[in-house]
Amino acid sequence: MTGKTIIHIAPFPIQNMGKGKGRVSTYLLLKGLANNGYDNIYITNSPYASPDDSEPGIKVVKINDPLAKTKFAYKIFYMWLFYFPIIYPLFIYLAIRMAKNRNVVIVCCHSYYLAFVGYILAKIFKAKSVSKFYGIGVPSAPLHPDLVRKSAFWLPTDLFIITNDGSNGYEYALKRGVSPDKIAFLRNGIDKPENLEKDCLLYKQLAPNNEKILLSVSRLVNSKNVDKIISAFFDVSKILPGTRLVIVGDGLMRKELEIKAYELGIANRITFVGAIYHNDVFRYHSIADIFISLNEISSLSNPVFEAMTCGKCVIALDRGATRELIKDGENGIVINSPCELKDAIIRLLSDRSLIRRLGLEAKKTIAVWPSWEERVQQEIDLINQLCEDKNTK
Repeated sequence: MTGKTIIHIAPFPIQNMGKGKGRVSTYLLLKGLANNGYDNIYITNSPYASPDDSEPGIKVVKINDPLAKTKFAYKIFYMWLFYFPIIYPLFIYLAIRMAKNRNVVIVCCHSYYLAFVGYILAKIFKAKSVSKFYGIGVPSAPLHPDLVRKSAFWLPTDLFIITNDGSNGYEYALKRGVSPDKIAFLRNGIDKPENLEKDCLLYKQLAPNNEKILLSVSRLVNSKNVDKIISAFFDVSKILPGTRLVIVGDGLMRKELEIKAYELGIANRITFVGAIYHNDVFRYHSIADIFISLNEISSLSNPVFEAMTCGKCVIALDRGATRELIKDGENGIVINSPCELKDAIIRLLSDRSLIRRLGLEAKKTIAVWPSWEERVQQEIDLINQLCEDKNTK
């Protein structure tokens, strides 16, 4: 038992849109830990995960949850009648089985829904406990009481790693009684392209008539308000017919959004790209005129960071800490509600110099943001310190 093992428990896969696609903050951390000598056992009940996601230093273990991909997932009755009494014990059982004869040094839960499981496993293995929350947001289940989220901060935990996504996670943890020295409040990193030459082939494919391109990059879920982007584009297209909307990303709402575009009669002017490899996202930024984020929680998210580092003009919804990053009229446009999106788009497309100026200022703003390598190293340093503290006791 000379090696060091970290058990991770999470409700999502290590990359939420498939290998090399979607959110990278979990995968890059696991990869960094593996490169630093840790063996990682990643247990998840996500229907999108697969043992094939495993690689040296990272073993993915999937719990088969027949309800996880249905409309009932994370509703109240699912949580109390299935998730807590059945899925919880499966997490514990698989962790014990997979970690047999291993030196478990840390148990890391990646969701406040699994904080209690993380607490139990840390006790069983006599390991340090880490709670890694990707922002605070709102409880996933409609009408679900906030008790589960609150209880995740009441449990004894050695370290809380909370993403600074604009949802005020640091303040929330303090209100729950967490000591400041147990909170690491970190911004996500960004990839910074060395150059951003326009992908002319892609542009010709998506805009055969030299249309102006509006771009959205996100998971297709309720909180991203992509349906409202489509509604605004419908109004814009009647006034400025030389425009196209490109939607990158996938999710449970995709079919519903495609139907909406068809019913509005603009399906031929909207391209649903689906999930793409993370490295390809800059190809789409290279051809975009305006980037749109209507995230209901906050626009301090990686798609916005990536748009800004590419020098794109961003229209963002004023939610959470959006205005801490985007200053209206200075380095982007901030709107108070989705109803203002149409006018904001028309105003920008009518003034190319304004689009260029806001894009250049956006790039200057984001230049000081940490890279993903720096962000991951911050977490690895914190975990190394926890292990050192454990060994000195």
